[in-house]
Amino acid sequence: MRKSVTIPATLEAVSGFTASLEADLKQMPAQTRMAVVLAVQELCVNIVKHAYRGTRGDIHIQIDWSSQGLDITCTDSAPTTYTPPEEITAPDPLLLPESGMGMFIIYQTFDRVEYERLDHGNRWHVQKLMENTA
Repeated sequence: MRKSVTIPATLEAVSGFTASLEADLKQMPAQTRMAVVLAVQELCVNIVKHAYRGTRGDIHIQIDWSSQGLDITCTDSAPTTYTPPEEITAPDPLLLPESGMGMFIIYQTFDRVEYERLDHGNRWHVQKLMENTA
């Protein structure tokens, strides 16, 4: 399956997109599908909240899914650059953080996570290998 989608950088659009993504991936094992959809939702929410920071824009999403794996690329034209931490660690569950879980979920779900700053925006590429989904 190959699908390209452009959504407005709003939380409502992200919610609608992830519902359709779940339907598109219905043949994927349920536990893996739920984790992937949550991680993609977290990535898109981070783009809305932290990259666009309330300014208007779009998120362009390219999905490629085959028996070997799932590749998703999210590209935006947001002015803000992501600065990755030196290490992605699990938040302390006793502190019940209100934020900060998204990147941990993304890195735990996908086998490969790449970020690139573009001239006018950001590009995220995430990959889930199907051999790791059992």
